[in-house]
Amino acid sequence: MGIKRARAVSGFKRFNQIAYIITKYGLGELAEFTKLKKRSVDESTVAVRFKRMLEELGPTFVKFGQLLSTQEGILPESFIEELKQLQDNVEPFGFDEVKRIIESELSMKMDELFDEFDTHPEASASLGQVHKAKLKSGEYVAVKVQRPGIEDVIASDMFLLKRLGMLISKRVKQFFHFDIMPLIDEFDKTIRREMDYEIEAHFIEVFKKNLSKFDYVYVPRVFWQFTTRKIITMEYIFGHKATNKKGLIEAGFDLKELAVKGARVFWYQIFDVGLFHADPHPGNIIIMNDGRICYIDYGMVGKITDEDKVNLIEMISGFIEKDATRIFYSIENFAAMGEDVSEDELLLDIDELIEMYHSLPLKRMNLTKILRDVFAVLRKHKIVVKRSSSRLLRAIMIADGVGRDFYPEFNFVDVAAPYFRRFARKYYSPLNILRLLFKPSPDYLIAARKLPSATKHIVNSMQKGSFKINAEVDEFSRMIDTFRYVARQIGISLVMSAVIIGMSILLSGHIGPDIGSVPVVLIVSLVVIVVLAIGIIDAEKRL
Repeated sequence: MGIKRARAVSGFKRFNQIAYIITKYGLGELAEFTKLKKRSVDESTVAVRFKRMLEELGPTFVKFGQLLSTQEGILPESFIEELKQLQDNVEPFGFDEVKRIIESELSMKMDELFDEFDTHPEASASLGQVHKAKLKSGEYVAVKVQRPGIEDVIASDMFLLKRLGMLISKRVKQFFHFDIMPLIDEFDKTIRREMDYEIEAHFIEVFKKNLSKFDYVYVPRVFWQFTTRKIITMEYIFGHKATNKKGLIEAGFDLKELAVKGARVFWYQIFDVGLFHADPHPGNIIIMNDGRICYIDYGMVGKITDEDKVNLIEMISGFIEKDATRIFYSIENFAAMGEDVSEDELLLDIDELIEMYHSLPLKRMNLTKILRDVFAVLRKHKIVVKRSSSRLLRAIMIADGVGRDFYPEFNFVDVAAPYFRRFARKYYSPLNILRLLFKPSPDYLIAARKLPSATKHIVNSMQKGSFKINAEVDEFSRMIDTFRYVARQIGISLVMSAVIIGMSILLSGHIGPDIGSVPVVLIVSLVVIVVLAIGIIDAEKRL
């Protein structure tokens, strides 16, 4: 049988297998899952049975369930807690396959590459497994090898998962107020990216550079000569897994100190770097014998913008300072709020949350519980957290949980305070505001090109009498005054836009003299803009 035909038969068998499981076991579960709000079915019971269905469907669906477990803002807590128990542990594949893949990818024989190679994997997951080995140079390495045929399996599973998603999408939106298809599309991109080990190797290098300032943090070295899309070879880390608290205590480590150091590293990634390890659970952390903290498995990485950082600060500060408006502002930016959301009712629920936490001292504030309560409020108001924000908030909850597991009285917010203050001072500084306001942008040039034609169009329309405004007028004289002040505002705004565009062009070309290190163009333009702004404010007051 030819290779292509064999793969087609294999894919067809997998399709039939999944279809059979869903028909036999899954359709009833999905019916209860989507009709939960209409039937007297215990929510936690359905969550357990739904998890079992995913486990029987296989590794791809288990990983999708793990993604669903991160969606704190859209699924009920019973589903979140049940899906978090999904384990990405599968039967390892044989050493013969491992040998074949390594020799094929690296074009060398195993005995030419390694002095030692442990045939029993240290870890086995749905996409690959990890083996300990010793290079000819004498260095111990961890070799992660992609599972054979996994690309075909993922392709078959994703095909069916997308069809299944389209089938239940309307029901899910009706009862749980979110669209499952964007989650499936994100999962498709994520799992395909995870199958390319060169991407993970790149992020390891990036984190090694970003975290080099900490003498108590270590990032493994990547051996690029033994790394491909299907194999990643990195330095083997000797030490204690963070899951083994008893072993850490027996080895003499101070768990409180480790919790604080880990939190500092986490907040540094968020506020100083903007790139963070998005899955910092204990299984991905090794405490080395010399006390250094080592993060492994960089398959899940998140990015955060300055706006997201501001939103996070505003949310936490809102609870500390008992300011519902600041929390509402952060929710507006973290989530997609529908038009039917009642702001007044949302603010009332936020006020109730604030009352729950405001009496507590800072060191007693549990950030994970706060975020879960916020998510509960969002679900109540049918507000969906953006997926990028969801990854950030989930990583915060995981890191906070690790710290509290190490030291029950550990306070994540307390450690974050200096990072909050430093970022806020930098972000809200006058110089940064000016930089953001007057940063040269192609939009200015585009606006400059459109401005003359737009102005001409308005003037022509007014001359031809085709510029119409329909209004109900009580006092004709008041209407004339209003038009006069509006026209004044428009005129001043046009002049201000022209000044900003001209200034940006001159600054980008470094044209004109400087006073000290400040361009004269910037000083003059700022003075003109302030004067014009006063004119706009005055016109606004007269409206």
